[in-house]
Amino acid sequence: MFRYINRKTYPKQRNSNMKTLFNVSITIALLLILSCGDSTGPSGSDLSPSTLSVSFTGSTGKTGADGTADLSASVLKPHSTGAKSSCIVTASWTICSDQGFHSYILYRSETEDISSDPSSAEIIGEFTAVNTTLYVDTDITWATEYFYVLKNTDSSGDGVWSNEVAITTPQVEAPEPSVLSNPDVSWFYADLSWTKCPDPNFYSYRLYRSPVPNIQDDSTLADLICDLSWSLDTAYTDTTVISSSTYYYALLTTNTESVSSWSNEITVNTMAHIPYTVTHTLVVGSNPWGICSLPSGEYIYVTNRGDDNVSIIRTSDNTVTAAVDVGDIPYGICSLPSGDYVYVTNCGSDNVSVIRTSDNSIIATIAAGDRPVGICTLPSGEYVYVTNRDDDNVSVIRTSDNTVVATVDVGTTPYRICSLPSGNYLYITNWNSNNVSVIRTSDNTVVKTIDMFSHPIGICALPSEEYVYVSNYSNDVVAVVRTSDYSLVETINVSNGPWGLFPHPSGECVYVANSTSNTVSFIRTSDNTVITSRNVGGNPSSICTLPSGAAAYIVNYYDGTVSVMQ
Repeated sequence: MFRYINRKTYPKQRNSNMKTLFNVSITIALLLILSCGDSTGPSGSDLSPSTLSVSFTGSTGKTGADGTADLSASVLKPHSTGAKSSCIVTASWTICSDQGFHSYILYRSETEDISSDPSSAEIIGEFTAVNTTLYVDTDITWATEYFYVLKNTDSSGDGVWSNEVAITTPQVEAPEPSVLSNPDVSWFYADLSWTKCPDPNFYSYRLYRSPVPNIQDDSTLADLICDLSWSLDTAYTDTTVISSSTYYYALLTTNTESVSSWSNEITVNTMAHIPYTVTHTLVVGSNPWGICSLPSGEYIYVTNRGDDNVSIIRTSDNTVTAAVDVGDIPYGICSLPSGDYVYVTNCGSDNVSVIRTSDNSIIATIAAGDRPVGICTLPSGEYVYVTNRDDDNVSVIRTSDNTVVATVDVGTTPYRICSLPSGNYLYITNWNSNNVSVIRTSDNTVVKTIDMFSHPIGICALPSEEYVYVSNYSNDVVAVVRTSDYSLVETINVSNGPWGLFPHPSGECVYVANSTSNTVSFIRTSDNTVITSRNVGGNPSSICTLPSGAAAYIVNYYDGTVSVMQ
């Protein structure tokens, strides 16, 4: 029943067993360590690499079989706004389940073999969430080859590279460029229009303006003045222009894939600033009629028919500073080019008063014909011409001695008169014979009679002297005469009772005083269009501008006032 033990051999056996037990314990410990290592995974470069893939997920803007836009791409994806698609590549990869994982780092380059030189590539995303396995890359362009690679890293920054993949984005056609034009321009606006882009993937028009040409080559100096997305508009009015300036415009047409085309570039020259806002109304004398400016622009002289005098306006502050008595019923008035003297026709006393402007004193009174009304000087200042309404002729006054040296017969009831800037010819409106007489000043001969409409009255020549404008009171039109052949080239409808005319010094506009409608019309001379009109006082009769063009002065006969436009 009892087991016999040889006590002599026991110690040796026990030592052997202890040794065996120790070896077994070591082995178990190592196995536990190894087993623990298997459960936590490797560290550093022993992380499992992900498998990377990329695909183009943008829209090429092509149409489907039924002719409608292809919406199967980016416009239906979560990253899209639902409006404007773009060039898009989506990268995806397999998950790294290793416990030592810290982050995914996604690289992109336009050259291959990124892992051998990571500094040559751009890091486009770093993600620490292990479940993040997708990235949408929108910062790319069309028709370009890109290389992508993913690096899985641990907390120490060590990592393992995925496979490198390449993709070439599609070639997308540029939209059809628009043709830009400038149908209208003024001193305060420029109208632009363009042809419509017919492409189904059209997205926007962007209109640029620059002070220098070649916007397409360098748009850094250009201003984006109009941005129309998904718009059917094909016109824009630029109201931020400055008068007397040159601008360059170009239109950029963009499709839904951010591919763009430039239009042609056009040049727009804005007109000189034309004063058209009434800023002052000045009280002068009774029934003012004629008006003129000194060449310096410092003073304006106005004839007052009801008071038999001339009012003097200081233009620096638009103040009436003096009145000079002249003859009976003063009508027309003009200044010599030197500014030293002003000549006034006195319809009631059949003479001309000469005012010395240095002291505003009358230094001469010159007998003229019956009922002198209109007056003008030659640019040389050597002669002054006066229309004698009831004598049907024109008196020629030599200014050196204020003597009438000639009389020229014209049409019936001559009224107003103007000289071409060259001084070679004079044009006279004949109220009752409904025509215009042309006098050659070299020999004071009538060389042409031009038929008009009913009751021609106001007349002026453009600074270029290519055209003369004539107001026809009873027909409410302004006739345009080409001076090279004396032909009537156009008629312009204005408001009621057009009377006095005056050109802006730039030649880009003619002012028309409409006596019956109490307005001033503005004719743009580039196309003879009435571009605007402004209310003034009662029965405007005459107009003049400052030589600088900075202001215009309009005589209001019924009101006894002068309207100032600036």
